[in-house]
Amino acid sequence: MRSYEQSHPWISFQWEPKNLSRAAWLLLGEAATLCSRLREAALSAKEAELINYISLLHGVVASASMEGNTLSEDQLDRLLEGSLILPPSQVFLGQELLNLVKAVRWTETRARTADRDLGAWALQVMNAQVLHGLPTAATPGEYRSVRHSTGGAVPADEAPYLLERLSEWLGGPAFTSGHEEERLPYALVRAFMAQLYLLWIVPFAEGNGRTARLLGHQLLMHAGVPTAAAHRLAMHTAATRSEHERQLRHAARPGGDTAPYIAYMARGFAEQLRSLWEELQQAQATDVEQSSLAQLVNPDRTEAGSRQHLLAKALLGHGQPLRAAQILHLAPDLALLYARLSPKTLQRDLEQLGTLRIVVRHGRELQPLPYPSRPFRNAP
Repeated sequence: MRSYEQSHPWISFQWEPKNLSRAAWLLLGEAATLCSRLREAALSAKEAELINYISLLHGVVASASMEGNTLSEDQLDRLLEGSLILPPSQVFLGQELLNLVKAVRWTETRARTADRDLGAWALQVMNAQVLHGLPTAATPGEYRSVRHSTGGAVPADEAPYLLERLSEWLGGPAFTSGHEEERLPYALVRAFMAQLYLLWIVPFAEGNGRTARLLGHQLLMHAGVPTAAAHRLAMHTAATRSEHERQLRHAARPGGDTAPYIAYMARGFAEQLRSLWEELQQAQATDVEQSSLAQLVNPDRTEAGSRQHLLAKALLGHGQPLRAAQILHLAPDLALLYARLSPKTLQRDLEQLGTLRIVVRHGRELQPLPYPSRPFRNAP
């Protein structure tokens, strides 16, 4: 018997699908469906790039915050563009975030090139990237030589063996199914369990949490989960940090029941994906609104039509009732445009938008009407 089997009997490299509750399977199915929808969703390149970038900021900051990093998404954005200079006492916090950005992009490159090696080497590279340039006594990427300072870790000499076992388990039949509809739910469980086991093994002196979350991110990408969606896993654990720690402790008991942990991860991941799906739908609705609005207001691409299109976009973006005198304050370019024209031009343009049912007049006020970009939402 190996020493870890006595000290950590819950590290069994097993999980039983039949032990998951019906609710857990429903949540896994919902998360898998949302991942598939997100993967096939149509969106402009500009909006897709923006959603992916914002997701990167949120995912990286969430992962770092689990280890006490206090920098925000806005600060990371400014770090990446080179406009933020941190005080000397916080430079290491910025380095932690930049390390994670680089490591995440490395995992995404590996996924795009179908590099599926999840052996000890890949984990050591992840840890080396996480700790690069940070003030630490640990050697980045090297296994620890003593029991972890926080306690609970497996004996140091067992870590290399356990990582090899973990790699074999994750790549083996335990997370595959003969039913196509179960393929992605099983892959989600694999990502959850990979994080759990790496947090149990604690193979490195520092950076284990960040490395574990990178591994989970990598596995989600391998399963075909879109990048923006994969970041939601770290966002869930960061948003529910105390519950995440409780679930870790609950699973690390004799018998090693991981079903509650899987259910907890599935619920939070599904919730995060719902939020992302709503963001994407809103972006799609905006694209539809803008393209349809141009066809409605300016079908012949005339000068007057272009002016009315600009006016309509400003009104719809405002959404609230307002008087005609307030309209020109909605946007600087709008005020500049109408300043060169007769005051009657604005009135005629507003009358035209009223004819098109883009605005409706109530006394002295104009009420923009929402464009029906989601026509089935209120269908009977």
